[in-house]
Amino acid sequence: MSPRTKKQNESIREQRKQEILRAAIQVYAAKGYSAAALSDVAERAGLANGLVYYYFKSKQKLFRELYEYMMDQSLRYTTAYFDQDVPVLEQFQKYAALICERVIEDPETQHFYMRIVLDLHHLYEPGELSPFDWMKNFIQPMTQAIDRGIEQGVIRRGDAYLMAMQFWGAVSQGMNYLDQFVQDLETQDLTATKKNDEVRAKIRQIAESAILFFKQE
Repeated sequence: MSPRTKKQNESIREQRKQEILRAAIQVYAAKGYSAAALSDVAERAGLANGLVYYYFKSKQKLFRELYEYMMDQSLRYTTAYFDQDVPVLEQFQKYAALICERVIEDPETQHFYMRIVLDLHHLYEPGELSPFDWMKNFIQPMTQAIDRGIEQGVIRRGDAYLMAMQFWGAVSQGMNYLDQFVQDLETQDLTATKKNDEVRAKIRQIAESAILFFKQE
């Protein structure tokens, strides 16, 4: 058998890192940061402990890289989404619905996003990280889309950045509510179809509510 090429080795390393990061999300969702251990991540990923330590020398380094990777993914997705040339109000409403749907499709990842902000003090020294700067970058594509909507006369005039923050706040609260709503549904004696209908109706309601304050009076 021929030895692997440098490109093949890099591909394998990247695949292993992705497996570890995905397992870390699952462990975090189940245990939180304080109770999680690298051995838990290794077990969830189906890898030897030593292999996980090869890529990440400590739990802090693992979750720090995971946080930065996840936030970069969110920023890339949101930037690409709002770069599309579609009607602005429809764009925002669909974005809110898509984000809420992720709560249903991938609850572990959403629990990570919801909770990790409370554990950032474990990952960074004071002054080393500015979540505010990241939020400004994250909100910027929405701000630009709102500015377009104002120019087109479909969004009321106002501070576009503030409205973007209000929109994201409404979506975030909607996600938290939806997560609890789904958990409550699981305790009820309903058919799968009925539960699905209830969830879809709630997502539409959240998405519609999130853009109400955009509209002209």
